[in-house]
Amino acid sequence: MPPRPHEKRDIRPAAPDKLVQGLLVLPFARHLPLSAGDRITGFGQTGDYILAAAQGNLTVSAYGQYALLETGQAFLLENPGDYTLQAVTDGLYLLLLLRGDLVPQLLAGSLAEGCALFCGGAAAVRETVLSLAVLEEEQGQAPGDAASALAYSLLLRLRALPPAAPNTGESTPLVEAALSIIQEEFPFLEGVEELAERLEVSPAHLSRVFSRKTGISPGKYITRVRIEYAKLLLRDPDTTITYVAEASGFANANYFAKVFRRETGLSPSEYLEGAPGGPVGKIPHFGIS
Repeated sequence: MPPRPHEKRDIRPAAPDKLVQGLLVLPFARHLPLSAGDRITGFGQTGDYILAAAQGNLTVSAYGQYALLETGQAFLLENPGDYTLQAVTDGLYLLLLLRGDLVPQLLAGSLAEGCALFCGGAAAVRETVLSLAVLEEEQGQAPGDAASALAYSLLLRLRALPPAAPNTGESTPLVEAALSIIQEEFPFLEGVEELAERLEVSPAHLSRVFSRKTGISPGKYITRVRIEYAKLLLRDPDTTITYVAEASGFANANYFAKVFRRETGLSPSEYLEGAPGGPVGKIPHFGIS
């Protein structure tokens, strides 16, 4: 069975035949339903290509690279090193790891400065992930040669898409700058007014452009990012509500509890008692064979 829309799933196909390994390997795929503010981090080593696709709005950032993906887009990063994916809106997001000489050969016309944006590429990525999931369900582990064949077909489909430049659109630089500040400094932001002042625009203009581009207001997004970070902190049984509130950027524990219940339906204490142990939001190291 393919994964349901709200089911997280990791797929690790077997290694392909040795003759294929140097040409094209698809060793990892991930099906990620995320809420606004959810953050996924990972590491891609030299020779890796990370392909992210969005059915929602998603930011993808790595050293020297940044993209805001809109619904239907896919983004390829070459040799990404440490990278971060963060959902701007609720949606389904997909992630593939590719390796091999065929990746740059087939996408030579699309790759520029180590990245490529594919408008309409998300559908092809999703079909590939669903096909891998079916193979895994049927055989226990998706065969490596079949995974490589699916990756080859995917690359051909991406190559056939019309070229696109990352981050096009008059409003995108403003939205990207706002997202960058929020994601890096959310515990310290006073609110939309401070954000707008730092970006040298009016709060009304920022809210209008941000909402039009992402489908969510900047104030709501700041709150979502803070709540998702608070959820991570609450998974530590030794933490305190006061500490979580302060570390997440809330004025005090009472206000934090009120907002947390509004967003999640639970009090922080109830979430702390019921939260499963272990860290979340981390993708395993991509240095796999």
